[in-house]
Amino acid sequence: MRAITNTIVSDILIIGGGAGGCFSALRAKDFLDNILVISKGYLGPGTVSATIGGGANICFPEDDQQAWMEEMIERGEYLNDQEWVKIQLNEVYPLAMQLEKWGEEYGLKIFEKDENGKILRRKARGNINTLTSVTNGFPMMEALRRKVLEREIRVMERVMVNNLVVEEGRVVGAFGFHCRSGEFYLFKAKAVVLAAGGCSFKVSLCSPAAACTGEAQRMSYEAGAVLRNIDQAMSQSNPKGIEMHGMTLFASVGGKFLNGQGEEFMLRYDPEVGSRARLTKLVVGMAKEVEAGRGPIYLDLTATSPQDQEMLRRVLPQPIKAFESANINPFMEKIPWTVIFFGTQTHGGGVHIDTRCASNVSGLYAAGDTSCAPEHGTWSITGLNIAFAWLSGYRAGQFASEYAQNLSEEKSLHEPNVDQFIEAITAPIKRTKGIDPDQVTYKIQEVLFPYRVCYLRNEARLSEALDRLEEIQEQILPQVRARNLHELVKAVEVQSMACIAEMILRSVLFRKESRGFVYREDYPMTDNIKWLKWVMVKKEDDKMKVWAEDFPTPYLEPPREVYPPRCAGDFQTL
Repeated sequence: MRAITNTIVSDILIIGGGAGGCFSALRAKDFLDNILVISKGYLGPGTVSATIGGGANICFPEDDQQAWMEEMIERGEYLNDQEWVKIQLNEVYPLAMQLEKWGEEYGLKIFEKDENGKILRRKARGNINTLTSVTNGFPMMEALRRKVLEREIRVMERVMVNNLVVEEGRVVGAFGFHCRSGEFYLFKAKAVVLAAGGCSFKVSLCSPAAACTGEAQRMSYEAGAVLRNIDQAMSQSNPKGIEMHGMTLFASVGGKFLNGQGEEFMLRYDPEVGSRARLTKLVVGMAKEVEAGRGPIYLDLTATSPQDQEMLRRVLPQPIKAFESANINPFMEKIPWTVIFFGTQTHGGGVHIDTRCASNVSGLYAAGDTSCAPEHGTWSITGLNIAFAWLSGYRAGQFASEYAQNLSEEKSLHEPNVDQFIEAITAPIKRTKGIDPDQVTYKIQEVLFPYRVCYLRNEARLSEALDRLEEIQEQILPQVRARNLHELVKAVEVQSMACIAEMILRSVLFRKESRGFVYREDYPMTDNIKWLKWVMVKKEDDKMKVWAEDFPTPYLEPPREVYPPRCAGDFQTL
């Protein structure tokens, strides 16, 4: 690697090239001229935001906002930041209209329309009174990329940021390296926005998602930021052995999940919506069916209407091609299905932010999946994530710019010693022997992914998993080697994944109840008396501190009682 460090100065540094990062850059450009966006991959269509699954949650002016709020909070199992719910309901629609306008400028179709020219809306996963707007992910991200470049915002791609630079308790920049040239970069900035997603632990869901390995969340933790709701690390469901996105729309067109006995088993766990159940119910329900000997699981799309088949081919061309490559006709045969642990990606906790998207560390902001996704609660209804990425990106860009404008020039000057960063980054490539990073990734997955650790949990199994993870951290991570730059990127990623894995296990162990994605066999009830709290994580004295905090509920008061979890269901007979 080249020892020379390039120094680049900006007013606002945005780390992440997805919807949150792009919106943040475009909004910051309204206030300041010197904006820089760094992306680990290809900005825009090359990010996980392009694989949104076809749906966005947009409350239209004619919708009953009170009904939407109640549904989001109740189905978020009351862990939502209710102020954020209100903001989302009020502010997402104008952003969606702006997106549509940008798409029209470039001849890109972002929202599907019905025969009357109105945005097509469906009931998808979790929707009862709310609706999901059918959205084309790749054209959306292409439009955002073009708009960023059109406004002459500086973009650096294929750059991996590894460290935040902190001086006197304030984030003043970041440090990283180019994934292909090996050049080091010191980025000086008045404010930093983290919008690089969460940590998916390299699951086989879709390639952009697999690239999200938690660097932004790990860096924020090391910089002193508080993280929240990591206990709600999430899961997706997916065709077995096929990389794919689009499950939102598969549910919206009448897709049914069947067990090995041919039953639409999700009616056991959510009699109201069945196979359109929220992911919190869906993944636990699937795990319980397998545990009870009623597997395997299938998705049945054979009743999909010809019109909906055509719509799916338009909105989800990549998944349809993936089915074709696997010699599967999704509309003529049952599709083998499985659950996939998805960590803190798409939802699942992250940096604790206020309504300005500010963390507890001065100068540090977070948007999208890097943040704690405060509007969701546990996981309420589909389409919230991409809408929140637009909204939080927009707000982060605005409030980070206001913060930067209020800084004196003297405070923005800094010359940090980057030798320690270079030493830590290059350590794996200096080793002549050791363990390949891919092997470490597999070891972390083997700890986290068993369904008795990530779905049907108890203290003994969680504690055993944490012991195995600590062994990886103490004995294996110091031996990771990299023979080239490609493997060096992977070596950095396994450090991040191990850190986020520890946050997840410790947070789930801390929550002594069942709520959302946390299903505890040893604490099978939802406890709104003792555990209606946010679980928080912070680095303190080089150790991971975990605690719980009460939070305000200004618009909808939860029932202060103990009751069976709304995520777990039971085994009543159909």
